[in-house]
Amino acid sequence: MNPTIELFCFQGSLFAWRVHLALVIHNVDYVSHYLDPSTGEHKQPDYLALNPRGKVPLLKHGELFVRESIAILVYLDSLYPEWQLFGNTSQEKAIIWQQVCEVENVIAPSLLQLIPPIFFGGLAEKEKEVVENFQKLKAEFTILNDEVLADKNWLAGDRLSAADIAIYPIFKFVEKLAAQEDVSKLNIDILPIEKKYPKLGDLLQKIDEMPNVDSLYPPDWR
Repeated sequence: MNPTIELFCFQGSLFAWRVHLALVIHNVDYVSHYLDPSTGEHKQPDYLALNPRGKVPLLKHGELFVRESIAILVYLDSLYPEWQLFGNTSQEKAIIWQQVCEVENVIAPSLLQLIPPIFFGGLAEKEKEVVENFQKLKAEFTILNDEVLADKNWLAGDRLSAADIAIYPIFKFVEKLAAQEDVSKLNIDILPIEKKYPKLGDLLQKIDEMPNVDSLYPPDWR
């Protein structure tokens, strides 16, 4: 009997969302353990014994523990080779990893810079920085919409891949950030994403419509 897949995460974690997506899209049974960041549960000895970095997501499969969302996707892809999230041929693998790396190294950093001033105060003092980071995101979204998706329906080819799963929660979080009342006054002009970036909007809609994906949307975001 195969051991149960267990996922330790926060409700609404962007990076855990990627793992949830891969699991529900492929109809894999698993157990979620939601930690409470407000109480520092992820920094308690019991959890640190599993993940000494005290971060989420963390996947447990039998005696194996895997941290970092992309590493978890790689593990799941090897566990279920029929998924082929990271491609089959050398060319597919290169294109998918290229897109994943650009999400991690170019797009995600600009997004993460927006979280402190928007959610934890100081937006007025950092207004210029916030606008600049949104402009960086808009530039990247334009590249994805106009160039990467110019001749295909998914970021790395003709089917869903790790690249699409990696970026989907980022789009959703950008929508949440840009819709904040104080941010909406800054004339960011990034919403609605599906109208500003129609090819990206089509990609998001296709994932939205997959079975059980809607159930992953953080309840406090609605």
